[in-house]
Amino acid sequence: MKTFKTAILSVCLLTVGVLSQGCFLLLLGGATVGAVKYAGNTLQVTHEVSLDNAWSAANGALKKLGLPVTVSKKDELSGHLEARNAQEQLVSIDLLRKTEKVTQIRVTVGTFDTTANRAGAQQVYDTMKNRF
Repeated sequence: MKTFKTAILSVCLLTVGVLSQGCFLLLLGGATVGAVKYAGNTLQVTHEVSLDNAWSAANGALKKLGLPVTVSKKDELSGHLEARNAQEQLVSIDLLRKTEKVTQIRVTVGTFDTTANRAGAQQVYDTMKNRF
């Protein structure tokens, strides 16, 4: 009986420890901030950065990479940028405000899910991230 109580207490303490560390989102199936994933050729990441700072970083990244912006739309909830790369592929950046300090970032290069298009999206994101 004493062993059973000790085991239950250990599980309870471990659970409280995990929950108090902010990891409860993982237990509840929430998204992890900063974890990059791909859906097709679209890089997706939720980052701890305000929409305004992400917007500034996205514009700066496109400029640094020599990708002229052809479409630029922003409001208080989201932003959308489009450019063309040297191969005339569409490069798009979509920003979605999740909270005041958390923004979902989606970067798409080209139409098809290729290694080169994923690498291009990663390069745009990395250049953005260096500006946060």
